[in-house]
Amino acid sequence: MKLKYLIPIVLAVLTIQVSCSDDNNPTYLDEVRLSSSYVTLDLNGGSADITVKASDSWSINVDEIPSWLTVSPTSGSAGESRITFSAGKGEFGQVTEIHLSCAGKIQNINVQQGLIAPSDATCADVIAGPDGKQFRVKGKVTKITNVSPYGNWYLADETGEVYIYGTADADGKLRNDALKSLNIEVGDIVTIEGPKKTYNGTVELVDVTVISIEKSLLKIISENVTVEKKGGVIEVITTYKGSGAYPSIADDCKSWITYEGTSYKPGVPTLFEPNPADTAIVKFIVAANPSKARTGTINFSSNSYDAQSGKTMSTEMPFTFKQKGLSNPPTGTGTIDDPYNVTAALEVAKTGATDVYVKGVVSRAATLNTKYWSLTYYISADGNQDEELQVYSSKSFNGEQYTSKDDIQIGDVVLIKGNLKNYQGTLEFDQGSELITLNAQTSMDRVNIEGSYRHPFDIAAAMNYINDGGTENVFVKGIVSSIANNGEFGAQNGYGVFWISDDGTYYKDYSKDFEAYRVYWLGNKHWTEADDQIAVGDKVVLYGKLTKYKDTYETNQKEAYVFSVNGKIR
Repeated sequence: MKLKYLIPIVLAVLTIQVSCSDDNNPTYLDEVRLSSSYVTLDLNGGSADITVKASDSWSINVDEIPSWLTVSPTSGSAGESRITFSAGKGEFGQVTEIHLSCAGKIQNINVQQGLIAPSDATCADVIAGPDGKQFRVKGKVTKITNVSPYGNWYLADETGEVYIYGTADADGKLRNDALKSLNIEVGDIVTIEGPKKTYNGTVELVDVTVISIEKSLLKIISENVTVEKKGGVIEVITTYKGSGAYPSIADDCKSWITYEGTSYKPGVPTLFEPNPADTAIVKFIVAANPSKARTGTINFSSNSYDAQSGKTMSTEMPFTFKQKGLSNPPTGTGTIDDPYNVTAALEVAKTGATDVYVKGVVSRAATLNTKYWSLTYYISADGNQDEELQVYSSKSFNGEQYTSKDDIQIGDVVLIKGNLKNYQGTLEFDQGSELITLNAQTSMDRVNIEGSYRHPFDIAAAMNYINDGGTENVFVKGIVSSIANNGEFGAQNGYGVFWISDDGTYYKDYSKDFEAYRVYWLGNKHWTEADDQIAVGDKVVLYGKLTKYKDTYETNQKEAYVFSVNGKIR
């Protein structure tokens, strides 16, 4: 069944999310006041001014200024200033959003040149098109990231996918729960209009107007589940208005997911809903998982013939679930660049191996042999006293002697080179193994200083270190407070973007929030689809170089990584 909503389009006026006001009146913060937060320029070129009254020095993020726009000045001191916005002749109507910072607060300024006439496009056209241009595009809702109040989601067609940041309701109002009032859901086919913006590498259509909605023939009612390691039976409940709900197990899951059967429950027609959805309950058997946690995908489809148009409509929708696996499955090949974890090392030690590298977390306090000045201690994959590997009579860096049992402490992350063996039932590093790194250090000099793994910086200390001009690799601890837009770890680039704070609160305050900007995954490796994902609430320790960009304290992009997450290392 097809359902369309025709939404009134207001031409020549584009309403954009602003920090203080939805009209053209002057907008006020305590720290900064603008004569207007909207600037309009003629398509043939021209300039316009606004007045800034600031309580402190202010600046505009120049990286956000598109090539078609000139802004002068881009910074100023406390008091009253005048900002001029200029543009040459444009080929099409375009719009952008500029951010002015003052005393830790952000004021948005929206600049529009000419009338905004949308261009029919595919997602690929949007991705390749210029920022500020208005596009009309049709595609499927694949994921919703914010239902209320903004309405942020992803739209995809056969050419690609774009992020929708902000959705207007039927009356053109923003931040007004448009996804709820318009009943937009995953699987719907939606036609929208909006201007393109590129933010931190993410292509967005901003504050879009909804032109039409074709409701999905199929809905998945069941929430995503987590299946135990031992396996079991799962039921997926779907409702459909097509000819049925047909499951198809993803190719890479067919070896461990088996279709069991389907039961149906017809919908009951009413005066208000003469064509109610039917329900299908589909059962699957999930096999036991002998390895690391994995994701299962089952695709459902439903079809319907539209006699009026003579076309067959189809809706496809995936159902995914997680299955638990080994807490620390074996990883690594035993080289310095790809060391064994302890789980893998224990397997290798059963038959013996020479000159291999193993990375682990110290799980028991070391004992010092004063005859050889060597240490014996235990390591595991996560620091717990389960599945431990004994490091017997081991030497320090470059085969040097240890001087104290406290040179190695519980919780330390060590990389060791040596020979693995099975000594009378004890799996161990044989005598004479060497320490390669200790908490990412290659000597004892910096192991106990502030900013080391044993004494990581909190947020305030990290900011002080940056302000003091620190340039060394250091450790920063915190709790993930927010994932940046499209900032989850992705396989394409291998890095992620997220915010941390001391207590896990996202303050939206540059003096309390720290940005993990384009950081790599555990072990300083590029993130892959097989790795876990970051989540709000995770306790992380970051390692690398730090910097300050404008007002943001952050890691240097691509020069830092997640050293541990919830105590786990790679």
